[in-house]
Amino acid sequence: MAVRNIDLLKVWDDEHIIEKNIDFLRTPTKPVQKSDFKSLQIKQIIEDLIDTYQAIPCAGIAANQIGYDEKLFIGMKHDRNKTVSDDSTKNIDKIEPKPDNYEIYINPRIDKTNKKSTQQGSEGCLSIPGISLIIERYDEIDIRYYNIDGKKQKKSLAGFLSRLFQHELDHLNGKLMFEDPISNILLDNSVPLESKYIYQIEKLIKYTIEK
Repeated sequence: MAVRNIDLLKVWDDEHIIEKNIDFLRTPTKPVQKSDFKSLQIKQIIEDLIDTYQAIPCAGIAANQIGYDEKLFIGMKHDRNKTVSDDSTKNIDKIEPKPDNYEIYINPRIDKTNKKSTQQGSEGCLSIPGISLIIERYDEIDIRYYNIDGKKQKKSLAGFLSRLFQHELDHLNGKLMFEDPISNILLDNSVPLESKYIYQIEKLIKYTIEK
């Protein structure tokens, strides 16, 4: 089967913020109805997520990042392979998992968080290229979702996989990575930042506040 070339929605190009993309990414996605789990539409979204995930080095991609408004994402299933260490501070958009190391999360949700256990780590985002932020996340969470076969799953996540799940769930809930964190966010100064992105992030934050 030929791999489709899927365009990722980004909040800016080299010169301007892209308001229509920002508005779409900040719109909460719609839950997938159980009767639609095996529909051609959901199958197409899953195929596109897998194709994009395997073509672009990353740890996860939400459906709305490739133009769909359904509530599902693809993400790393295991945090142990040759290219990934057991470090909860790994940057989400710079991971290169093995092509078959993924899980499809349909209608994901967090059932429980351990508010006494948090982690700070660097996060980037394919939809907000060029910057990395230090963001605090819950280190331990209990989650539920439906898998690619439509079966309900419950599990506990910790470390990097917990951070990844929260990042992608934020996407599906219409939140960009600098919106509504546990605590204040900081630029990750260990990652080189081009001056144009400082100007872009200022415009982006101003636009989201005014909206």
